Amino acid sequence: MIDLHCHILHGVDDGPKKVQESIQMAQALAKSGYRVVAATPHMVPGTVWMPEVEIIKTQVSRLNQSLALARLKLAIVPGMEIAMDPQIPALLETDGLLCLGGSSCLLIEPPFHQFPQGWQHILFSILATGHKILLAHPERCQPLAARPDLVEEFIHAGVYLQVNWGSFLGHYGRRARQAANQLAWKGWIHCLATDSHHPSNPHFGQIEKAASELAAVIGQDNLRRLTIDNPTNLLRDSPLQSMTITDGMRDKKKKRWWQRW
Repeated sequence: MIDLHCHILHGVDDGPKKVQESIQMAQALAKSGYRVVAATPHMVPGTVWMPEVEIIKTQVSRLNQSLALARLKLAIVPGMEIAMDPQIPALLETDGLLCLGGSSCLLIEPPFHQFPQGWQHILFSILATGHKILLAHPERCQPLAARPDLVEEFIHAGVYLQVNWGSFLGHYGRRARQAANQLAWKGWIHCLATDSHHPSNPHFGQIEKAASELAAVIGQDNLRRLTIDNPTNLLRDSPLQSMTITDGMRDKKKKRWWQRW
């Protein structure tokens, strides 16, 4: 599998503090079935979390060397989790942002509570430059969780959606879990990722269980698409494929109480 959202670099944001913790995370990811991981430290314009592109690339290179010495079959590629902010277009012009793994796709984090003023212009400006957008954990964003019609507009505009494994496991609360399930049943997910920050993150060791339960609803082909095929295509700058609606997904959508989302 390929993880496109992971805070595995040490000493950069709210992820691990020491390199040994980064290695422990890598061990847990490899044990969970991952072979490629995008290091995506937070980039929040105007705050202390504005890591320089070259520093991230250097840390990724050093971590890959450490993993090779530890004989871990896991490759780390550079990236950022970029907060949705009006400064993004200017940062793109000055090469201050990193796409995922050398692709043309930016991992953009929507706010949890309220969109910034002019957020439509921000997204349009990114897409207008020829970059693609992978929207991080929309199920955790209250404005999107309350507006499935807005989620659909994002998809029609060409925005891809990444959902966290932990949301299906209930680690972010009932509403995030409900929204994640609904996104799955509507076929609106393009990638699944860990968004892991520490070796002790509870979803390590539970991904297999979550994958089994999710596959029972969306099917193994869709699960492979979200964890292997689409992440591979994204890193190769190829189009991502939408989920195929299965009978299990149709049955879930028929349940009236889920239509409240």
